[in-house]
Amino acid sequence: MAHMVGDFDGGASEPRYLSIRRIVKDRIADGTYPVGAAIPSEHELSAEFATTRLTVRNAIDGLVSQGLIRRVQGKGAYVSRADEGRRAHPSGFRAWVKAAHGAPSVRQLSKTKRPAGPWYADLFGIDEDDELYSIRRLNSIDGAPVSLEQVLVPVKFFPGIEEVDVSVFSLYETYEMCGRGVAFAQEKLDVVALSTRDAGLLQVEPGSLALSLECLSFDDGGCPVEHAYALNTGRRSGYTYEY
Repeated sequence: MAHMVGDFDGGASEPRYLSIRRIVKDRIADGTYPVGAAIPSEHELSAEFATTRLTVRNAIDGLVSQGLIRRVQGKGAYVSRADEGRRAHPSGFRAWVKAAHGAPSVRQLSKTKRPAGPWYADLFGIDEDDELYSIRRLNSIDGAPVSLEQVLVPVKFFPGIEEVDVSVFSLYETYEMCGRGVAFAQEKLDVVALSTRDAGLLQVEPGSLALSLECLSFDDGGCPVEHAYALNTGRRSGYTYEY
């Protein structure tokens, strides 16, 4: 149940910013602020709690440190998930770029829904008329485009996926938020020549060679949950196997 403003009675022994932090944390826990959604702005929270924006910022800072909140420049603050105690899973584009001390960015080119059809129905174990969520993205490192990615996932596997801003959260984070994280993945590599359109997006010459990566991701039960196809240039990218 959400706290009302009247619940803001931390008492003289509790600093105001800690009271606000506790209330916001409780709202995350009870779903008032859902995972993947933006929380109210500092201005809105300061008005609600009749305090200053600096006090609210101090309250939210602690939740950012705990991994419950993620700030995104120009967008606001979003409910995330803490990483403590989570076992290693396959990581997405943002995670490996940050691990290599780069600055990742993702531009969403399209986001649509389509029927699964016979091939994807067989792949995912769903009906042919079930909807797939299709996302096409351009991934960049330090402002330079390095890969084009087309992702298809069954809508029925991820309730609420359309409400998550995938420009803020990685797809693997999004799947976790929707209750069905990725446990492992199988990948197939090839080399292809880029079309004029794809080469233009990647800022290379048409016909340039690119590494194609077809990836099938599975949940903990071994069920396929995502099919992705990416075209990667040689710019700031590579590939490493771990055994």
